Amino acid sequence: MTKTKSFISLNDIALIIIGAGASLLYYYFERALQASPNLSVFITIGIILMISLCTQILINNINRSKEALREANETLEVKVKERTAELRESEIKYRTIFENTGAATVIIEKGLTISLANSVFVKISGYKKEDLESAKSLLEFLDTKSHRKIKREEDFSHQGQNHQVGAQNFECKFIDKYKQQRDILITLAPIPGSFKSVASLADITELKKAERQIYHQAFHDTLTNLPNRALFMEHLNMAIKRARRRDDYRFAVLYLDIDRFKLVNDSLGHGVGDSLLIAFAHRILESLRDIDTLARLGGDEFVILLEDIEDSDYASSVAERLQQELKKPFLLDGKEVFAPASFGLVINTSAYAQPEHIIRDADAAMYHAKERGKAQFKVFDKTLHEKALHLLQRETDLRKAIHTKEFENHYQPIVSMENASLVGFEALIRWKHPQLGVIHPGSFISIAEETGLIIPITHLVAQEACADLQRWQTRLGNKLILTVNVNISSKHFLRTSLLKDVQDILDSSGLPSKHLKLEITETALMEDAEETIRLVHRLKDLGIHLVIDDFGTGYSSLSYLQRLPIDTLKIDRSFVSRIHTHPDGNRNIVEAILSLANRLNMVVVAEGVETPEQYEILSQMQCRFGQGNYFSKPLPKKEVDELINKIERLRCPDKNLSLPDILAT
Repeated sequence: MTKTKSFISLNDIALIIIGAGASLLYYYFERALQASPNLSVFITIGIILMISLCTQILINNINRSKEALREANETLEVKVKERTAELRESEIKYRTIFENTGAATVIIEKGLTISLANSVFVKISGYKKEDLESAKSLLEFLDTKSHRKIKREEDFSHQGQNHQVGAQNFECKFIDKYKQQRDILITLAPIPGSFKSVASLADITELKKAERQIYHQAFHDTLTNLPNRALFMEHLNMAIKRARRRDDYRFAVLYLDIDRFKLVNDSLGHGVGDSLLIAFAHRILESLRDIDTLARLGGDEFVILLEDIEDSDYASSVAERLQQELKKPFLLDGKEVFAPASFGLVINTSAYAQPEHIIRDADAAMYHAKERGKAQFKVFDKTLHEKALHLLQRETDLRKAIHTKEFENHYQPIVSMENASLVGFEALIRWKHPQLGVIHPGSFISIAEETGLIIPITHLVAQEACADLQRWQTRLGNKLILTVNVNISSKHFLRTSLLKDVQDILDSSGLPSKHLKLEITETALMEDAEETIRLVHRLKDLGIHLVIDDFGTGYSSLSYLQRLPIDTLKIDRSFVSRIHTHPDGNRNIVEAILSLANRLNMVVVAEGVETPEQYEILSQMQCRFGQGNYFSKPLPKKEVDELINKIERLRCPDKNLSLPDILAT
C-alpha cells in the first residue's frame, strides 16, 4: 500500500511540472509575439494540443500502472492466503507433535516463565493447564541446586541466538504440586530467532535408582556390604597423599586371610561359609575405630587401613587384639565354627608411592605368616623380597613366552538363552609354561598389566582368535553366524595404537569386523571419559561391536553411558552366582541391569551360568544371552574344531540346535 501512494504522488507532481512548463512557454511566446495577434492564436492552440497530448499519455500510463498494481495486489493476496494456510498447517503439525511427543514438554520465555505446556507436563506437575501457562516458572518445579545451572544454560543459549547452539542436558530433581520428588533429565534447547526455549523432561527415577544400586555395588562387597578393592584403593591412595603433606601423619595396612576357610565351605556348605564371612567382618569392625577402613578383597581375604596412628607399635597391638578376638568361636546354624586368620602388616608405609605395592607387600607378609603356622601376623621386611624375586622371574618368563608363543586360546561358548544355541565364543588365554604346565590368566595377567606385557599378549590372543573364527566361519558358511569376544585391558584400551592394531589383525585374518567384539571393563572406560567416547566412536566406525565386561563391579555414569555406542553389557558372575539364593539383592540388581540395557537399546550376556536354576531365572527375566559351565566349559581349539564338525553334520537350516545336545552327540 505504501508503494501505491508513492507512485500516485509522483504522477501528480509530473502534471504540475508539465502545466507550469507549458504556462511559462506560453507566457514567453506571447511576450515575444505581441506584435502579431494571429500568430499568437495559433501558438496558443498548438500549446493546448501539446498539453492535451501529454496529459493523455500521462493518464494512460497512470491507468496502466493502476492495472499492474491491482494485479500485483491480487497476486500478493493469493500468496498471503497460501502462506497463512501453510503457517496454520505447520502450527497444527508442531502443536500435535508438542502435545503427543510422550515426554513432558514446555515452552519457556527468557525469564523462564512457562508460556506453553503439554498434557504430560500438566499431569506430572499436579496443576491445571491454565494455572501453569504464563503463571509459573520452570524453576518452581526444580530443586534449589538446579536453579543456578538451568539459569546459566538458558542465558548461554540466548547469548548465541544468532549462532547454532546445541541442546543442553542435565539431571535434577522435579518437585510437583504435592512436594513429591522424582529424578528427571532435562533437555533444554533454544528456539532460533527468539528468546524462547523448549524444555523436554524425561523421568529417570528408575534409572537413577538402578544407578545408585550399581554405584553401591561397584564400591561395596555384595555379601558383607564392606568396601571392595576399588574403594579401598581410593582410601589408601588418599592416605599416601596425606602422609606426603603431613610429617605427623602415619598409617598402616593389615592383610587378613581366614585360615582353612575352604574346609568350612567343603564341610558345612557355601551358605555357612557366607554366614561366616559376614560374622567375621562384623567382629573385625567392632574392634576398629570409626576412622579405620575394613574392606573385603574377595573370597576370604580382607584388608584394613589404620589411619592416623601414633607409631608402628599401635598397628602391632591392633593385630594382636584381633587375633585374640578371632580365637573365639562363631555360632552359625547352631554350630560353633572357629575362624582364626593370618595377618600381614605393612607399617613403614612412608617408603611407598603406589597403593598396589603396599597391598602386594602386605599380601606377601600374610603368606609368610601362614607358612609359619597360621593364626599369626607378620610384619613385612626385606627378608620377604623372595616373593618379589619370584614375581621378577615370572615377568622374565612372560617375556620369553611372548617370543616363543607359549600362549594358546581356549574358547568358551556364548549361547542364546532362548534355546541354548551357539552364537559365539569368548577367547580366554592359557599359558603353557615349559616347566609349570598350563597356567590360568589369574596367575599372570596382573603381572602382565603391571609390566606392560599385556599389550603384546592381547595382540597374540586377538590375532589367533580372529584367524580361528574366520576358519570356522568359512566352514559353516551361512549355516551359522558366529562372533568372537576378545578382552582388552585398561592398559591397552587408551593407547593410540589400538585402532591400528585392531585393523591390522582384521586385515591379516580376513575376518569381517562385524564378527569381532571387544570386551572392556567399566574401570577402563571411565579412566578418561572424553577420550573414551572419541575412541569408542572410532571403533564403531570400523564396524566392531563393543561390550562392557563385568558390568556392575566397576564405576560408570549414566550420562557417559548414554553417550557411548555400547552394544552389549555382560552381567558379572558374582551377581549370577547368587541370583537364586539372594533374590532380594542380586536378583534386583540383575533386573535393574536388564531394564537399564533395554532402555539404552543394549543386549545383555549373563556370565557364570552354572546351574539349571540360574538358567531358568535368567530366561524368565528375558536375558538374551549367557555363558558358563552349565552350557560348556572353555574349550581348547581342537575341541572347538570337533564342535564345528558336529554342527556341519547336524545343523538344519530351520532348526537351532542346543549346544549341550551337540556336545553330547
